Amino acid sequence: MSEEPLGKWVSILYRYSMIYANSFLKDYDMSGGQLPFFMNIVNNPGITQEELSKLLKIDKSTTTRAVKSLCLSGYVARKSDDRDRRAYRLYPTEKAKNVERVVLEKAKMWDTVLLRGFKEGERRCVRRLLKLMVENALNYLDSEGEGR
Repeated sequence: MSEEPLGKWVSILYRYSMIYANSFLKDYDMSGGQLPFFMNIVNNPGITQEELSKLLKIDKSTTTRAVKSLCLSGYVARKSDDRDRRAYRLYPTEKAKNVERVVLEKAKMWDTVLLRGFKEGERRCVRRLLKLMVENALNYLDSEGEGR
């Protein structure tokens, strides 16, 4: 019996995670695709768009669209960098800080759903292995000149 590619399961898990995120984020005028940007801006006040792109390993145009949308929804304030007028620093607004708690609670709940039936050691192992898989993917793409 041949094993199915891991990408199949990663893709299915991602799609279900987006369905879940979109279901509760619609009440906050946000989408699952904006969630990583939102959380990283909340956790790193003053981050630049370029730093955000590098941190998330996402191209600059996608970051620009997500940030623009978060600004229009009132979650992010863009301010010119004092040292580099071409760069913008991103700050969470009070609205973002109020929503952060709900988003974290929902994320923890989703983790609970995904890890249902796992023992504590297995939970730690899954997290460790997923992180290692991401590192492997990034290292491979960087060595092939395809990484971002």
